[in-house]
Amino acid sequence: MSEARAILEGLLRLAASDARRIGRARQRNVLLYALAGVAGLTAWACAVVALVIWVARQADPVLAAGVVALGFAALALVVLAVVAVLNRRERRWMDERATFYRGAGSTLMRAVLGPRLSAVVAAAMMLGAVMGKPDGGNEPPRPGTAPGKGPDRSL
Repeated sequence: MSEARAILEGLLRLAASDARRIGRARQRNVLLYALAGVAGLTAWACAVVALVIWVARQADPVLAAGVVALGFAALALVVLAVVAVLNRRERRWMDERATFYRGAGSTLMRAVLGPRLSAVVAAAMMLGAVMGKPDGGNEPPRPGTAPGKGPDRSL
């Protein structure tokens, strides 16, 4: 038994040492990535300024600023389109996952409670949902009205 304990203690010491090493490496990487990010943003800003100066030498300075602004606007629109597509995909995945969990919860409830008791619980939940919200429940108040008062006619 003491041999197994010694092996376990050795493994725990090794794991603790590895965790410290991984923690130091992550700290170092965060600092280096932050430094690289600042350097990259500085280079980006210099490139934008150089582009504006070059276009200003080729044409009018106002035109230079306008061309660069349009370029960045186009870039922003592309990024927003990509984000919209990714968010739509994520919402679909979340809807599918919610459907899965509802089904799994229903199956688990039937397995734990049995078919008769789960039907009683489901009926009680539906009755509570219906009886608990006689006035529509979650509807926000209409603009210009406060609870217990009529419409605001101060204008």
